Amino acid sequence: MTDKPIRSNKPDQLDRKPVMLTILSLASLVILLVMLVYLGSKLERLEDKLAYQPPSAPGSNAAGDSKQRDIPLDTNVIYVPVYSHIYATGGTPVLLETTLSIRNTDPENTIVISSIRYFDTKGKLVKEYLGEDLQLGSLESTEVLVEKRDSRGGSGANFIVSWKSDKPVYKPIIEAIMIGKAKNQDISFLSSGRQLKQRIEH
Repeated sequence: MTDKPIRSNKPDQLDRKPVMLTILSLASLVILLVMLVYLGSKLERLEDKLAYQPPSAPGSNAAGDSKQRDIPLDTNVIYVPVYSHIYATGGTPVLLETTLSIRNTDPENTIVISSIRYFDTKGKLVKEYLGEDLQLGSLESTEVLVEKRDSRGGSGANFIVSWKSDKPVYKPIIEAIMIGKAKNQDISFLSSGRQLKQRIEH
C-alpha cells in the first residue's frame, strides 16, 4: 500500500498575507483621508467663524468713507502710529496687514467709541470707520482691519481714536499689530496708542 503525499497549506497561507496587508493598507488610507477631510472642513468652519467683522455700530458705514465726523470736545483722543508698509533691504517696501484693537479694560462700566479715523502719511483722512457711537461693554473689545493690499496709509499712517464715558473708568487699551513677510522672514510688531492731552505752547 502506497502512502499518499501530504499536501501542505503553508504556500496558500503565505500567498494570502500580501493580499491582507494590501487590504489593511488601503483601509487605513481611506480612514486617514476621511479624517483629513473632516478636520479640514472643521478648520474652515472655525476660520469662517473667526473671520474679521467690522465694528457694527448702529448706522455705521461698513465700507467707510473719507468724510470726517464732528467729535465732541469732552472725548479722550488716542493717537496710534501704524504702517501699511515698512522698508527693508535697501529701501524695498514690505506690505503689512494691520489690526487695530480697542479693549475696554473696565470690569463694570461701558465706554463709548466716538470715532475711529485712519489717516495717511500726509495727514489726509483715508477712512472713517464709524457712522455713529459704538458702545463697548465691560471687558468688551472691537477691532479694525487694514488689509495688506490697502497701501493708502503708507509708512507714516495713523489712527485717531476718540472715546468717552459718563462714569470714571479704567483707561482702554488701544494698540495696533502689524504683520507681514519679507522673502523668507516673517515680520510682526506692536504699536501702542498715546493719549493726546494738550498742545505745548512756546
